[in-house]
Amino acid sequence: MRAKVITFSAAARVLAVLALASHVAQARAAAADETPAGVAYLQWPLPASDSAYGAIDGKRIWPYVVQQAEISRHYRDQGHPQFWGRIIGTSGDAEDARWLADNFARIGLSNVHIQSLDLEPQWFPQSWEVSVTSGGTVAALTSAQPVYRSPGTQATGLDLQAIYVGEGTPADFLGRDVRGKAVFITGVNRTNSPEVPAAETPQAVALHLADSKGAAALFFAYTKLPGNVKYQAYPTNTSVPTFVLGRDDGRAIEEMIARAPAGDPPHVSIRMGVQMVPHLKTALVWGTLPGATEETIYVIGHRDGWFDAAGDNGSGIASMLGLAQYFAKVAKSQRRRAIVFIGIDGHHNSGPGAAAGDRWLADHRRALFTKTALMLNDEHVSDALTYQFGGQLGFANVPAPGAWYAGGPTRPRLEQIVADAFQEFGVPAWKRPSDKPPAGDLGPFYSFVPGLVYQANDFIFFHTDANTPETVPWTGLEAITRADAKIIDEVNKLDLRDLQPTADPGARSSASAP
Repeated sequence: MRAKVITFSAAARVLAVLALASHVAQARAAAADETPAGVAYLQWPLPASDSAYGAIDGKRIWPYVVQQAEISRHYRDQGHPQFWGRIIGTSGDAEDARWLADNFARIGLSNVHIQSLDLEPQWFPQSWEVSVTSGGTVAALTSAQPVYRSPGTQATGLDLQAIYVGEGTPADFLGRDVRGKAVFITGVNRTNSPEVPAAETPQAVALHLADSKGAAALFFAYTKLPGNVKYQAYPTNTSVPTFVLGRDDGRAIEEMIARAPAGDPPHVSIRMGVQMVPHLKTALVWGTLPGATEETIYVIGHRDGWFDAAGDNGSGIASMLGLAQYFAKVAKSQRRRAIVFIGIDGHHNSGPGAAAGDRWLADHRRALFTKTALMLNDEHVSDALTYQFGGQLGFANVPAPGAWYAGGPTRPRLEQIVADAFQEFGVPAWKRPSDKPPAGDLGPFYSFVPGLVYQANDFIFFHTDANTPETVPWTGLEAITRADAKIIDEVNKLDLRDLQPTADPGARSSASAP
């Protein structure tokens, strides 16, 4: 379990693994031109005035997504079949850090190194089993996935009466005694807005209401995808074992409760062991392209993720590498500012002690960011746009649009640069930028560093085992990476003072995206 984060000089130990991953990526890249439904993605035409950015090829970036998914699966296949991915503090985290450092070096970045960070004790479910018994029939709820930081059970487990409370609104609880029971909630999933805090989503409100009424275990169904996908949820801060179910399992339990004879309700058996594992480590992965001055631009992206984590955040790290490749071929004299690339540990280990890398960077802000013109956060930048018709999932031939933040209303010039670049390269985005504090890894920095984050994710595949490389459109990777390169070039035409807040903090720019 303990992660062993090593120095870059040891990266050669995994070259054989990387070679295999590269071979797999090349084989799968042949299918990258098509959506999972077999329809070719639309590619935005490159304007003649920006032909230089044609060197950024989405099909060449996409295999990086595949390679990261292979790292996740390698960890899964080493004895972690239930709770897997590029999880902070694990051998998968360490392997991913070595992989990224190796790619930074291969591209030609300087000062490539892996900076080890200590972690506070981390939550790990060791294993779990959930089944339901009704009328003598026992059925395993195979999609059950514990929410992050959920309490476990005693070794003997729990045997609880099942009760269904619909969407879990106050009206749904009328006449229902949930005390000491396994409460099932459906139809309440996270909104498609990254601006809605997890604690304020309908599912969180419903779960806390059931918890306050004495429920002994909690379940809610992830209904956004058909079938029986597994969904890893952020902490709900509930006091009892809490799980997410796939749509099929959620509907099956509803039907079992509805059909059960009076006085003989279904019972749920739950067993889950949980440990808080101390003395683990994670890492920041650094690489730099020196510039003509001491001023800097930072490009950051979180390395962690659950399951394949192809979109969140394999796509962001892939785009980061695409940017590094592009600017590594630009002469140092033409790079006004040094570009510092950092693969940060991440934030999926939510709760006390999370985001060790972000905290270290923020603690060293004076040493790192006093001459920083831009911090660009690559955060799940390409995701498939889907629809459902007749209960079937369909895929569009364009990527999902995303929310974006570009310095906020006090930096109108940055907002306009970003809006123009999105328009130029066909980045699907919200019409206007967010003027709220950005979520994710830009959060600790936006108040003192001009920041940009684009999140192309409508939360359909977010945190599910369905978030495979095939759900990451290469065209989305190409569009956002080209746009980011143009943004960096345009920002480099501005002096640091041009990127500082305007005199009127409440002013709004007219910047808008397509």
